Amino acid sequence: MTRSLIDRPAILQALRTCRDEFAQGVASIAYERKGVLYSEMLFLKACASLLPVRRVLESGRARGQSTLILARMFPALPLISVEYDRNSPDVPVAAERLAPYPHVSLTFGDATRLLPEQVAAGDIVMIDGPKGHRGVRLALQLLATGKPALVFVHDTTKGSPERRLLERLLPETFYSDDADFAALTHDLDAQAGDDIPAANRYGPESTRNGYGFSLACIPHNPERNYGWLHLLSIVDGLFYRLFRRG
Repeated sequence: MTRSLIDRPAILQALRTCRDEFAQGVASIAYERKGVLYSEMLFLKACASLLPVRRVLESGRARGQSTLILARMFPALPLISVEYDRNSPDVPVAAERLAPYPHVSLTFGDATRLLPEQVAAGDIVMIDGPKGHRGVRLALQLLATGKPALVFVHDTTKGSPERRLLERLLPETFYSDDADFAALTHDLDAQAGDDIPAANRYGPESTRNGYGFSLACIPHNPERNYGWLHLLSIVDGLFYRLFRRG
């Protein structure tokens, strides 16, 4: 397969390079309970720094925690954030937090329909909703367009059905819970405290279980047949619902 500009040594170096600027940029942002970890967002920034990026798309906004961090990380890029439920009590909270950022567009609708239509060459995409198999399927839909440079999927912890699916279909995927990545970034999450499950906190257990909630980074590979992989992911999701759940 074609060698990607994204590889593990490059990500490690980018984490070191981006860390101080990132930490300063998010210092005034309080941690939102059960939100994306700062270490995971630094991982996204490090991966994105290795490629020319045109625009940032986000699926799943909630109270705007990750959106706000993305706005700080990419102040010169248009950022489009899609949220499904326009009647959620989180909507006015996110709108108030993001009002000072004119490069951020807050939209509503079904991201599985909107983002494949809106994605353009050079975009990076962060998926924090829908969750589970649906999030992976959305990633594959977007990659099938041949347009995004990178797609990120949140909540891909080791052993989860969506992580096993990604490991099987897209072994070139990188994860923020990599032990060497976490060694450089975990201390940024001091505010998260007990929100991280015990088995996924930094330490001996995280070597086996992974650190944090895990953000997956999927680089686009022109030699992949993402349409076929999308069909396989649908079959896997059906099998999981019928035979594996509870």
